[in-house]
Amino acid sequence: MVKLPVVFLEPPLGAVGYPGGPSFKYLQGNAPSEVSSWFETFWKWASDFESRVLNRLKSLYPDVEFTPYYARSIDDLEDALTRESESVGFIVIDLQGPSSMVQRIVATGKPVVFIAESLGGGGDYLLYNRLLEQYPVLGIVTRSVDSNEALSLVKYLIALTMLKNTHAVVISNRDLSNWLSSISRNTGVKFTLISGGEFVDKYYSRVNADEAKPIAETWVKEASHYPDPDKQWPEVLKSARLYIAVNRLLEDYKANAVTIDCLGLRSASAVVLDAWPCLTWMQLWLNGKYVPMCEADANSLIAALIGKYLLNTAGSATDPVTDELTGEVTYYHCYLPINPKPGIRLRYSIIPSHLGTRYAAVNVEYPVGSDLTAVGIDAVNRIMHIHVSKVTGNELSLPACGTKVIAKANVKALSVKWGAGWHRVPLLGDHRDELKKMAKLMGFKVIEEDQ
Repeated sequence: MVKLPVVFLEPPLGAVGYPGGPSFKYLQGNAPSEVSSWFETFWKWASDFESRVLNRLKSLYPDVEFTPYYARSIDDLEDALTRESESVGFIVIDLQGPSSMVQRIVATGKPVVFIAESLGGGGDYLLYNRLLEQYPVLGIVTRSVDSNEALSLVKYLIALTMLKNTHAVVISNRDLSNWLSSISRNTGVKFTLISGGEFVDKYYSRVNADEAKPIAETWVKEASHYPDPDKQWPEVLKSARLYIAVNRLLEDYKANAVTIDCLGLRSASAVVLDAWPCLTWMQLWLNGKYVPMCEADANSLIAALIGKYLLNTAGSATDPVTDELTGEVTYYHCYLPINPKPGIRLRYSIIPSHLGTRYAAVNVEYPVGSDLTAVGIDAVNRIMHIHVSKVTGNELSLPACGTKVIAKANVKALSVKWGAGWHRVPLLGDHRDELKKMAKLMGFKVIEEDQ
């Protein structure tokens, strides 16, 4: 379960309650009875407000455990920060200011969702807004703190917490340990690297054809096209064996994400793993328990995890290529998720690819007219690339990979601003603004490569 602290800033001297005088710390135990009654009046107002906010949070995010803290003084705030030193970040509700508490919280360097009540915390928001821009803070000032719009910012901190709780297994014979450590340090995702030989010996080789056959038969039955059964069936069956093996691996490692160096482990010069994972990954997305990725690409895996946790959208790596005469991008790879969003199921075919040299590729048809948001991550350098395109068609052909989604985009800008490797993870819908907010909370620079 995701657990998040909610810190209410409620110093009794300020804009909403009594507007001035000595510090609250000085007055503690020394305040005249009339002044104490002023404090209680403010705290009664704050308590009613806080109850509404907490109830709304629990209603919007029933699977999250929220722990409230009430900071009436800097000492209260320090106690909250100490108790929650292991938390991913903080939700801060500013009910009265100005105070130095805002500076203290952002100085932790942790991600913060900062919501200022206009009358009470609006002064803090204006005074410290330029400071907030320098830190991983998402902020808003409003009279309607308990509204869906204001509290929707919390979903970014939830997604970030889920990202940092992720354990991914990487299957490769390459020594990726230093690279994965850098990505882990900047995203929080934990990686376990195992060799292709170990995976084959302990998992893949122990799955027999009879066990995998019903899965493969279902894939074939539900495919729109399956043009060459004699050549394709052995490869489809291997992918079904791989599906069972990967599930067992992830159960044993208590992991929730996986990526295989599929090209490296089935190279022309040496075959370690003789199955392609395209159909395997399609089925993992359908089941919804694990997030898969191609080619041991941890950066694209991070993008897909963000898509799932933040947007409830499935995505996978593609190799985009552009056509400057038509102004289109072709996103090609040997599969894309056929359930990109809840309630959407796309048509797919199991086809040969790469001029007929591979036999278990997946062709997926994305809805014409729909928006795609393509994401590229360079986690080592803390950069997120984003562009948005509109689907104009889908191509079913033998050259290159099986899936080819064609979309209109600003291809001239892409060629100038491209970075973070070749891969992009297309996510169904226009999610530019949400991804920019997520990047801010992660401390990532955003490059809008289509602008």
